[in-house]
Amino acid sequence: MKNAKIIVCCHKQDVMAKQEPYLPVHVGKALSKAELGIQTDNEGENISEKNRSYCELTGLYWAWKNLKNVDVIGLCHYRRYFDFHKQCDSVMPETAYKTEDFEKVDLSVPQDVIDGLRDGEVYVAKPRFYRESLFSDYCRAHISDDIRTLEDYIMTTQTEDIKWAWYEYMHRNCQLRHYNMFLMTWHDFDAYCSWLFPLLAEMEKRIDITHYSPVQGRIFGYMAERLMNVWLMAHKFRLNERPVIWFNDYPGNASRSHLKYYRNLLRSKLALAITRGEYKNFKKSFNV
Repeated sequence: MKNAKIIVCCHKQDVMAKQEPYLPVHVGKALSKAELGIQTDNEGENISEKNRSYCELTGLYWAWKNLKNVDVIGLCHYRRYFDFHKQCDSVMPETAYKTEDFEKVDLSVPQDVIDGLRDGEVYVAKPRFYRESLFSDYCRAHISDDIRTLEDYIMTTQTEDIKWAWYEYMHRNCQLRHYNMFLMTWHDFDAYCSWLFPLLAEMEKRIDITHYSPVQGRIFGYMAERLMNVWLMAHKFRLNERPVIWFNDYPGNASRSHLKYYRNLLRSKLALAITRGEYKNFKKSFNV
């Protein structure tokens, strides 16, 4: 029987899954005076002090450097979990439940899911569709120079497989798997972190975020949401997409209709059709 740990990223006292294989971790503890009575991410080798820009990745880094004898590793959030029991809307990428229903929702992870996980297979969040490419969306929602800096670094330092996956995922795709959530073998997790964190460290050297707002200051968490998917595509992982259970007491934030979902799906397909044939120009611009 495999040993599994799923990090539950927390930053305040709230509902959270504590039963095995979940392991609640107080992320950003180095910056917080709160005492949550759970594992903190500022013990052992850590980057807890970077939580404002790395978000849940400080918990991810702590797990990578400090957990031992783990076969399967995952990440979720104190209010967001994978649905392994068909409790979500079958169409939507996430389904909202009220906090008062927390104890009623089955958050358990079937042992056959854990024992059956093999290298090359990853559970990820069901994607959300956008009306434009993920590159364009990032430029519109965040600091466009940042994603261009990341792209330039990837195109000048990474393997051909990563370069191809970056273009396909960021320029010819409108689907984003959010939250840096996953479930994978430790072997694959170690390979992913060994690639991700040095890359983000390079971005820290090249991008000055001292003047960024708190929202835009979460830059490396945002980048990692894209980079994880690029890495998975480059290495041709078998993806098992699961809807996300979202404990949310604000109906306005959770009201996403089937009509809007399918409308965005259609727009994404049209966007892909429009960009068809642009890869040669893209490669030429980066001499790849």
